[in-house]
Amino acid sequence: MPRDLGRVLLVSPWYKQSLGGVAEVADLLLRLLTEVGVSTFLLVTHEDHVSRELTPDPEIPNVWYLDIPSHAFAKITCRTILSTLVRGAVAFWKIGRFVKATHIRTIVLIYPIETAWLFWLLRLILGTRIIVSCHGNDITTFHALSPFRQWVLRGVLKSADSIVVCANQLAIEVQNLIPSRKLPITVIPNCVDVNYFTLPPPRFNRCSKSRTIVHVSNFAPKKRTGDIIEAFALADLADDTELLMVGTGAEFEVTVQRAQQLGLGRKVEFVGRQTDVRPFLWRADLFVLASDDEGAPLVLLEAMACGVPWVSTPWGVAATLPSGECGLVVPPKSPQHLAVAMAELIKDPKRRREMGLRGRNRAETDFTLQKYLNAHLAIISQ
Repeated sequence: MPRDLGRVLLVSPWYKQSLGGVAEVADLLLRLLTEVGVSTFLLVTHEDHVSRELTPDPEIPNVWYLDIPSHAFAKITCRTILSTLVRGAVAFWKIGRFVKATHIRTIVLIYPIETAWLFWLLRLILGTRIIVSCHGNDITTFHALSPFRQWVLRGVLKSADSIVVCANQLAIEVQNLIPSRKLPITVIPNCVDVNYFTLPPPRFNRCSKSRTIVHVSNFAPKKRTGDIIEAFALADLADDTELLMVGTGAEFEVTVQRAQQLGLGRKVEFVGRQTDVRPFLWRADLFVLASDDEGAPLVLLEAMACGVPWVSTPWGVAATLPSGECGLVVPPKSPQHLAVAMAELIKDPKRRREMGLRGRNRAETDFTLQKYLNAHLAIISQ
């Protein structure tokens, strides 16, 4: 157990009701910190069911919900300004009282968005330590934000005691937002539970002898699931090769329609959202990711832990590990390159097997829960 680090409040826009890596990071940090004796709370601020009252989760200990007003940062009108000021003052009072009552020493802002203004204010008024944890679109879409949203994000980054990023390219982008000062940035790569994501169990039945390519995501536009369909149609693959698309989201229907337009029929199976993706990874001969913008996608690590080689655009481990060690790296927005790489590995089972074993070894040595936890404890203890 670590020495007394004080109490920690994690703040995340999303939690278990949402798809995506940010919700998983929030859940993982809450669990890991609690397990080693750090008194930790989680505040969820952006899910649909979040109310204006500070409400505890009825089933999960130390998880709370509160809607933090921020309309004025997106669209400036008399109504949004008044709403943000009035409701914001109430929310600030509730969070401030909660922080004092629970003796919070450190607040970790996971994926800072415009609601971070309240915690910036807490930092200025109460002196509460702030750690900002950045994961991708929170930084990479900065220049598409409204001026007031940009102002909030810059202010939060400037006031932070520490800034955690999950990938090297994000460290560069964060620093470029405030070039006038050296920011306290630490890179902590994402991790994977290698006791949960494992090689296929001895008795696992693949159900099919076909060669199988798998994709898992929340079907957000940045995932470019349509590119995967295009690449699968272009690739020089055996007729019995199948593509499994796991997940759902904004681009789901469009992706299904594109598969139908290309006449892929039963070669592509859409299985929707799954609470457990392991059986699909265990079926996979190859995992594929085509995102045009990511931080450090967790699913690549999950595939590696399951012994599955990948073809991916250059994000996360695909940007840091040598291409060819655990998978092949292709440029974004290029179904042609994706198709060539997919066919290259599907036709070479020996190479796939070797890549998969190297990926499993990397997951067990470089991306463990313990390393991830230790790195966060070091930041919190500062």
